[in-house]
Amino acid sequence: MKRIAALAAFLLAALLSGCANTAQQTAAANGRPPRLQVTVGVPPSMSIIHNDQVAEAFGYRVASYLHEFGFRGRVHTVYPGEDPLPGVPTLAVELMEWRVDRSGFVDCTFTAELVTTDTRRRLGIFHGTSIMMWPRRDWYARAEGFEESARDAITMLASRLEETGLLR
Repeated sequence: MKRIAALAAFLLAALLSGCANTAQQTAAANGRPPRLQVTVGVPPSMSIIHNDQVAEAFGYRVASYLHEFGFRGRVHTVYPGEDPLPGVPTLAVELMEWRVDRSGFVDCTFTAELVTTDTRRRLGIFHGTSIMMWPRRDWYARAEGFEESARDAITMLASRLEETGLLR
């Protein structure tokens, strides 16, 4: 069961990392300065490549969903091995889990902290869940469970960020 969950997470990360690279190139090309940057930390695993792919995929999801929930301005995702931009507020996300549990639910749990030049504000712990649809035709269709759980958790993050005044 753990192998299936690990394979599902790896395939999802591989699928979404292509989207993340395209978005990064497009955002850099338009020349607007970022208003927020996102860093994603993931729990250690046996594969550094896997960790980087999951971090990139989840960072892309955070930036994308924040725009859907009303964030105005460019979001710069800080990829593994890249240094954060000085003077730009940073949303530091620590991914705790984004996997299928034993009962077939996809759980997404992370903590978030907003770091500015003056302050560090802990935003809390966020959790989202969805049902993994094993009968779907292929891994791409099954990846929707990961998308839904991330959207659920990031929706709560967006509400908390709105309280800070950042989403205006």
